[in-house]
Amino acid sequence: MPRNKNAYIRHRLIDSLLRDKDYVKTNDIIDRLYERHDISVGSTTINKDIRDMQLELHAPIKYSNQKKAYYYPDDVDDIFPAIELKNDELNALLFYTKNIAHYKDIGIFKDFTNAIDKVVDAVKIEASQQKASKRIIIQPENFPKFQGSELIPEIIAGFDTNFKFNFDYKKHNSEEIKNHTVTPILLKEYDHLWYLIGKIEGKEFVTIFALDRIINFELTDVDCEEITGFDSDKYFNHAFGISVPDGEVEDVILEFDAWRGKYLLSSPIHKSQELIKEENGKLTFSFKVVPFHELHSKILSYGSSVKVLEPESLRLRIKEMLNNTLKKY
Repeated sequence: MPRNKNAYIRHRLIDSLLRDKDYVKTNDIIDRLYERHDISVGSTTINKDIRDMQLELHAPIKYSNQKKAYYYPDDVDDIFPAIELKNDELNALLFYTKNIAHYKDIGIFKDFTNAIDKVVDAVKIEASQQKASKRIIIQPENFPKFQGSELIPEIIAGFDTNFKFNFDYKKHNSEEIKNHTVTPILLKEYDHLWYLIGKIEGKEFVTIFALDRIINFELTDVDCEEITGFDSDKYFNHAFGISVPDGEVEDVILEFDAWRGKYLLSSPIHKSQELIKEENGKLTFSFKVVPFHELHSKILSYGSSVKVLEPESLRLRIKEMLNNTLKKY
């Protein structure tokens, strides 16, 4: 066993590369160590690692003068204790990795992707499993990198300091830019966008800030306020979307054509969703929410395949919006 953690990581990576490739150059090992493990070393360290592996681990590493690279002879026995992965465990790991790939440009998620790579490096994957995994073709929903994503690592690091945030903020529907000093509470994703939930200095309520509208973000040296009694699950319990409007929670009843309603059965659009009845080619669902513009937009997105049954105020609002739309054509 190597005498320190970094040496062990280097040895495992060297072993993995030698098993994956016919020939491996010292610079390839150095580059992969930095890329995957953020470890910077020189050629002297790598050469010593290989000698240690040969002496201590009996690794049959050979050097090709012609290729100027290291290689393993055929059928090399394992030199590290390994964790066996079952096929379904490996496939689950690969599926998860590919599904979070669209976050790779955001610094904090890049680190997480690298962590998964380390897990893959640390387990024993049989040749048959490697062939099986290559057959897995996954295309998760892709979306462009949004403005403000570069703030995520800084915000996450800022939470640990217990200092308030300061930034300028410009709403989409206003030209005015306001400065806020905020005690951060929660970082939340909705519909592929990220939001900071916090308490503005001097206010009694929490406010939601879209990261793409935050300007001149900086960490202050002022301690955060103590936030008590805030439960994020309860706070968003009856919200449809990211906005939490003032108003009474209402029983919203929507009737869908069967083909559209079947999608809601497999993918509910709100945690309070309940199927009331299914008859005559229609599915009727109930929701306990505060009606707001995000709910309006969702209903309108279903076109003629949905009908608002209750409350009457929501029926009239959707009807008004549809009439206003028709006037544009």
